Amino acid sequence: MAGEHHADLTRPLLDAVALFETLDISYALVGGLAAMYYGRQRFTEDVDFIAAAQYEDVLAGQAAAMRRHHFDPSCTWKLYHESGAQIDIWKDRYSGDMIGRATTVVLAGQPIRVVEMHDLIAMKLRADRPQDDYDISQIIQHQSIDDNVVRSRVDDPQFQHYLAIKQRTERA
Repeated sequence: MAGEHHADLTRPLLDAVALFETLDISYALVGGLAAMYYGRQRFTEDVDFIAAAQYEDVLAGQAAAMRRHHFDPSCTWKLYHESGAQIDIWKDRYSGDMIGRATTVVLAGQPIRVVEMHDLIAMKLRADRPQDDYDISQIIQHQSIDDNVVRSRVDDPQFQHYLAIKQRTERA
């Protein structure tokens, strides 16, 4: 997060983490910023999290806290920061497990829970978008990935897709 490309997302990221912690909402950073932490070399335009199952109910009853942390309280399924940045909160049936395996790292000078890299790869395989293939290839280039862990977190077609990405990445 030290790079200048992230300056416009730093405040919304830190405000979202502060909001989650203030309201005791379990969370983990996912998406492009998490991929950047693990080595991705592409800019992202938003901040993505997974959060505890009932986060919308908690946020709905905490309009004052949302305002204090610079978010519009009229929306709880997604967070709109006063800077104009959007905070997407993804729902994945594995969110609880992923939050449980997340690790605390220091980003932008603050401790932040980041999804474990195998979970991030699995989530990106489930999303099945072109930009996710690139993110996965970048993570493979910069991290030591345990294929058996990836296999345990996705279905067979998704794992075969992962192996194809890995093979292309290793040939490049």
